[in-house]
Amino acid sequence: MSVEQSEGRQTAGPTAVELFYLPGLADAIGAVRARNTAVTSQARRFADAVVALVLVGAGALLLRAGEYTQVGSGLIVAGLIVGALIPLQPWLVGRQLAAALKTYGETRAVVDITGVRFVASGIDQSFAWQAWPRYKETPELFVLLSADRKSLGVALLPKRGILGEDGEARLRAVLDECSLRT
Repeated sequence: MSVEQSEGRQTAGPTAVELFYLPGLADAIGAVRARNTAVTSQARRFADAVVALVLVGAGALLLRAGEYTQVGSGLIVAGLIVGALIPLQPWLVGRQLAAALKTYGETRAVVDITGVRFVASGIDQSFAWQAWPRYKETPELFVLLSADRKSLGVALLPKRGILGEDGEARLRAVLDECSLRT
């Protein structure tokens, strides 16, 4: 069934907002970044940096002592790798998410007060608002966030795909009514 031919439980009514879009890498990375800022606390990011610094520091102390040079070198390398991966995480996870979304191609989303419906090649999924109790807005996206704060649970709604005049304002109004902005 093509995106244009989809019929079903949820249709684009007067309060519904309809989107057509082809998800891309920038959308996926933006969704992961939005999710991280909404879910990951400053304390968690600080703890990740502390782990990297502790590994490098422990390795340096072992090297300075002159014993366990292989272990010390390994700890320094591990700390540097951890430190390098922290800022790369949104890009790495976003690439995986983009690859998964690419298989579905053009997507139609209908958002109204009953929930969100996604239709694409091979999928037709409807979600009640309990599945997406929170959302985050970025300059390019509305990112729906799952209730589980420890998972990637996101759904992306690119603003460029919104159909109709004042669609962005209508979508924001529906989201504000049915979901909590974070």
